[in-house]
Amino acid sequence: MKSLYTLLFFLTITTGFAQNTRTEPFYCQQPHTNDYSYDNYRSDYNNYNPNVFYSLDAAYKAPLKVRVLDLSNQSISNLSYRIGELQNLEVLVLKNNDLQQLPYQVFNLKNLRILDISNNQLTDIGYQVGQLTDLKILILKNNRLTRLPYQISSLQSLQLLDASYNNIDQIPYQISNLKNLQKLYLNYNNIAYIPYQLSNLPKLKLLDLRNNPVENIPYQIKQKNILIRIRN
Repeated sequence: MKSLYTLLFFLTITTGFAQNTRTEPFYCQQPHTNDYSYDNYRSDYNNYNPNVFYSLDAAYKAPLKVRVLDLSNQSISNLSYRIGELQNLEVLVLKNNDLQQLPYQVFNLKNLRILDISNNQLTDIGYQVGQLTDLKILILKNNRLTRLPYQISSLQSLQLLDASYNNIDQIPYQISNLKNLQKLYLNYNNIAYIPYQLSNLPKLKLLDLRNNPVENIPYQIKQKNILIRIRN
């Protein structure tokens, strides 16, 4: 019976993977990785309990206990500089708000591992983002960004970068310094040119460029074991 359960589990996983990838065109070889979203990285929030907070007022009452702060869907237009008091913060979720900028104190949170500021009104992430050297996941999806600062190349721990659904028109070549980057989502932007230096990303497995006016994929990138999404 145990072996039967194991077989059913295996079939479920492989079937789900096939459903997620079978319609997507790609260059290069099929990489050995599942295309799961960053939500999977955040699925272990419960491991942080009781150090998950959902309001700033509660967080400021015990600033050193806060490891996860989820302020999603709270119509926040300005984030207090007091966010810098949360020195042990590892996960900061600000998605679905009205933020136009972030206070610089956010970039002083040295223990931050996940930063999700998707679905806001940001036009610039700021060069200070390079100070978050332990950051593993950065979600900038669905803002009004026109560029990615080259200082993002300092995020040497970064594994996933989602800058989809913005107005970005070029990729800084310095992004090739992100030696741990595995997934790069740039779909739904205005990018026409892909720098060949992306081929220097040793761990990159997924490059999503759908809905961009991309003219050509450099052959150096095509030669790599990267799943490249270029069309819908």
